[in-house]
Amino acid sequence: MTDQGTAPAQRSGIGGRIATYLDRPTGGQTGAIGRAASATKAFLTISLVLTGAYTIFFASYDPVLFAPTVISGVIAIVLFFGGLVFVSRGKQLTAAIIAVLVGTAQVTFVTSYVGWIAGFQLYLIAGGQLVFMLFTDRQQVLRACYVVIAVGAFFYCQLLVPEQGRGNSLPDNANGAMFSINATVTILLVFALAAASHAGAARARAQADGAAARAEYLANTDELTGLSNRRPVLKRLEQLSSAVPYIVAIADLDHFKRLNDTYGHECGDRVLAAVGRRLRDGVRSSDSVGRWGGEEFIVVMEQSTLADATDVVERLRAKVAEPLPCTGHSHAITVSVGLTDAQPDGTASRALQRADAALYEAKAAGRNAVHVVPGPPPAPGMQPPPRRRHS
Repeated sequence: MTDQGTAPAQRSGIGGRIATYLDRPTGGQTGAIGRAASATKAFLTISLVLTGAYTIFFASYDPVLFAPTVISGVIAIVLFFGGLVFVSRGKQLTAAIIAVLVGTAQVTFVTSYVGWIAGFQLYLIAGGQLVFMLFTDRQQVLRACYVVIAVGAFFYCQLLVPEQGRGNSLPDNANGAMFSINATVTILLVFALAAASHAGAARARAQADGAAARAEYLANTDELTGLSNRRPVLKRLEQLSSAVPYIVAIADLDHFKRLNDTYGHECGDRVLAAVGRRLRDGVRSSDSVGRWGGEEFIVVMEQSTLADATDVVERLRAKVAEPLPCTGHSHAITVSVGLTDAQPDGTASRALQRADAALYEAKAAGRNAVHVVPGPPPAPGMQPPPRRRHS
């Protein structure tokens, strides 16, 4: 069993890039507050650009007639700059309140002065979606308050403000062009917000799936050796015990406690990891190798004869006995193995008992040996497993 890891979610497309931008730390803030701070910074920047562009337009077109909108625009620009300063200093909540209140007030004032024909009130639609990014889940009261304010301001602009306000002396084609521009920018903002929300949701799902996969891996894997632990090995034995003949071998390192006491547990851990690698590399890909507990390992082979399995385990025993390097020295550790075969009779526990008894006999016989306890013969009519090829 190998660790597949948790690959980071891909962030392609507009939504992914926006989500990446919103995840960038702003003002020293991280997590949910950091994302809200990034969204606030983006909202303030966009508001600053739009307000500046329209303020310049009104001042250029008729500075006397549009003086109120120019003055309100200058005031809004100063306040937006102030919000950027606050968010850069880690004051996310203050900056968010400035952003939504100043933005709403500016849109409402310009709409009431120019009239709803210019379409400035459409920005309130995008602002209503932004509120879920500007405020965190712990600031839900402020979210609700702003939604009420934004909805009220929109209906005021759309229903109570006349088509052309007292300060609108623009020709119809200019009003139409301005409405088209405002509608287009609003649509783009709504699309960008929807794309960012989708990308954020996809990223959250990917992270949840990765966390679940990682938890499953940790639940089934021995952290030290990277081998399967008892849980998946037992599951595999239960599957084989009702399907095909199989082999069980339990291996125990000889005098491992003495090694730990002499060289320390760090060296002992290195030895265990090296033994695990040697066992895993010495069997077929269809065979299972796991850490059974402590210094014990288990090997499960399907569709193998007892004679073939004995040859394989003998080679594993010899491979383990080769010197194992540690810090500044090496160890020639040995292993005792108990081996048995089993038929698909649905009783894996009996095979484990026989393998454990065989291991005990290998220890009693002097260690560094493979001891075999054959299982019961196959039932009449059952075909023996094919002999495995020697490599």
